[in-house]
Amino acid sequence: MRDSQPMIASKLELSPCAVSVLGQLFVEGPTSDDNITSKAGRCDLVSAGLAFHEAGLSSLTPDGAHLAREWDLCSLYARRDRRWYLKLRTNARPEGAAVSHSESGAAVR
Repeated sequence: MRDSQPMIASKLELSPCAVSVLGQLFVEGPTSDDNITSKAGRCDLVSAGLAFHEAGLSSLTPDGAHLAREWDLCSLYARRDRRWYLKLRTNARPEGAAVSHSESGAAVR
């Protein structure tokens, strides 16, 4: 089992550009150089071992994906682009769990 301390330290050391790219790669999967939000952020992730860049595509390593899954939901909700938050929240729900009206978008009367 992994120690959570190194992951917390990694979060604190990432630049805002790297956090943006981490979220992009987590949500979109492998992404071409033409569509990456920040090449500097991608380089930061590659240097930290959280992503790799090969043949014009960038993708998260298993450690990068783990870090993205462990990110604080409150801070993700506060971001302008909420796709990362929504992906984590959707995947965190156990199979067969009930969905409330507010989560499903149904009108509450």
